[in-house]
Amino acid sequence: MTLGVQLGVPHPADPRTSAHAGAAEDSAPAAPEGALLEIDDLTVSYGSGASAVVAVNAVSARVARGERIAVVGESGSGKTTLALAIAGFLDPAVTVSGSVRFDGRDLGRAGGGRRPRLPPRTPGVSMMFQDAMTSLDPVWSVGSQLADVLRTNTGCSRREARVAAGDWVTRVGLRDTARVLAARPYELSGGMRQRVMLALALAGRPRLVIADEPTSALDASTARAAMDLLTELTMELGTAVIMVSHDIHLCAEYSDRTLVMYRGDLVGDGPSDRLDRPDAHPYVRGLLRCVPTLGDVEADLLPTLEQFVGSAAPA
Repeated sequence: MTLGVQLGVPHPADPRTSAHAGAAEDSAPAAPEGALLEIDDLTVSYGSGASAVVAVNAVSARVARGERIAVVGESGSGKTTLALAIAGFLDPAVTVSGSVRFDGRDLGRAGGGRRPRLPPRTPGVSMMFQDAMTSLDPVWSVGSQLADVLRTNTGCSRREARVAAGDWVTRVGLRDTARVLAARPYELSGGMRQRVMLALALAGRPRLVIADEPTSALDASTARAAMDLLTELTMELGTAVIMVSHDIHLCAEYSDRTLVMYRGDLVGDGPSDRLDRPDAHPYVRGLLRCVPTLGDVEADLLPTLEQFVGSAAPA
């Protein structure tokens, strides 16, 4: 896991309110001056030549400081590849073009044999992966993993790291702190492991957290509790969030702005509380219609984009 620290981050006003206030009149709001993350014409391709697959196609987006962004789309839409490109976890063989700037710093451009990526443990960025069981180290105890993150990011002593690890276990709502710190990940339930993942992601006080399908391995009630906790702690720390998920309604509830992807293209970018506006992209409206409700037991199957707009390519 790549984790970083940025101490002394000021606690802004509620980013949910400020983001909506500035974007309510624009379906694709521009980032404020000094955006935390700036992505310009980012393209990611797997393979080469005629067999190359373009997973992310010329995507441009902005994330403001403290803003909560959701990236949604069906499987294969490119949302996870976009997240990995931002975090710097793409394989060196992948072809990347475009630029990524984080906190005003250019992370590199593809071309000339170079590709944009974050080096290991870049200050200010952390990532939560989909499956906590496979992401956590099965050999190290929870306390050891938390202490290692704290010592790496803050330079504190072993004793200070042990104390801070216990504080973070309590902070994410886990009881019996001593038992949790001594436990290996496989000795904890799925919900407990996800809370440990959250503690690991936030212990370094990052400026940006990327959460890739943070609730897919959890039941409905546990998923909501996990999202409430993620929202509460990131707002407290002033941390921006990019949440990658296929659950468009969950994302809309817990984000300021939603990016919708289809086959690598960004087909929607707007306030999360206005996803169903009349001028929304046909694919966005199709995604919303696919979610079953108690009032509509037979949910629509998602048509392809071509069925929505004919043979026209995504905008």
